[in-house]
Amino acid sequence: MTTYTWKITEITAEEGVILHAKYHVTAYDETNSVETEGNWWFSDKIVKKPFDQVTEEDVAQWIEQESIQDGNSTIKSGLDKQLANLGKKAVIPPWLPQIFKPEI
Repeated sequence: MTTYTWKITEITAEEGVILHAKYHVTAYDETNSVETEGNWWFSDKIVKKPFDQVTEEDVAQWIEQESIQDGNSTIKSGLDKQLANLGKKAVIPPWLPQIFKPEI
């Protein structure tokens, strides 16, 4: 099972409406973790909650909700793909010299 930890590191607001947020998300599974960060510009420019009552969790939840496409958060899906690829063995690209490396 994957766990996600959100941090909101910056917001931009105008007249009590949050327009933008900078986020950092870490995804953990049983053995690994991956991270991503980005900027989210909200398409929904309405006051969802009085500004002085907004929490970091609120902003993270709003970003996650807006990032849903085809029933999945694009941010979480990207992290899930990164976690899944951590266990795959890297290979030498075909355009580089093919050097034999014994596995130890």
